Amino acid sequence: MLNNTWKLGKSLTAAAALVLVSACMRSKEERAAAGTVDSAAARTTAIMPAVGPGVQVTRTDARSVTKALDYELTPENFAKFVAAADSLSAMEGRDAAARAHLSANIEDAGSTDRDAGLKWLESDESVSKAINSAGISVRDYYVTSIATAAATRFMQDPKAAPATPALAKNAEFLRSRKADLARLQSQREHKPVVTATPP
Repeated sequence: MLNNTWKLGKSLTAAAALVLVSACMRSKEERAAAGTVDSAAARTTAIMPAVGPGVQVTRTDARSVTKALDYELTPENFAKFVAAADSLSAMEGRDAAARAHLSANIEDAGSTDRDAGLKWLESDESVSKAINSAGISVRDYYVTSIATAAATRFMQDPKAAPATPALAKNAEFLRSRKADLARLQSQREHKPVVTATPP
């Protein structure tokens, strides 16, 4: 009985992941059909939202997406994720080879390679070292990026993503971390981070 309940829970999480990926793909296609998506941006945007630099989610990364929907953000793992993102962003600014690797578009890559997006991120030694220097594995960085993006999307529109217990908790967790989210978005878009200081 307990085993069947666990299997049902995993099946529901996997189904929620597929719904979220489908919704993200449909959303991008609908915006393109309405003429509101720049075709260059569409080519460089992964099928699944992610935050922070370096993460691209391919169609074969469903296992990481499923894990992200159950992944609970904590002050400790989120701080490590943000530190790793800062390391990657700094490395992109000074290392042309790392910048080229991180900016390569792999959206259509890995049609048969399982976990293509994760493996691509792990494949560059300097990228892996920059992430690991913050005390987080590349896999956890990747999953945290997806979990954060899903929770941000849920926070902005609860109907935009399937509600899982972790997703709702993560959205609540992120409500007080809007400055970090803005910095992560700036790093992802390669824009300078703007901070406002009170007069």
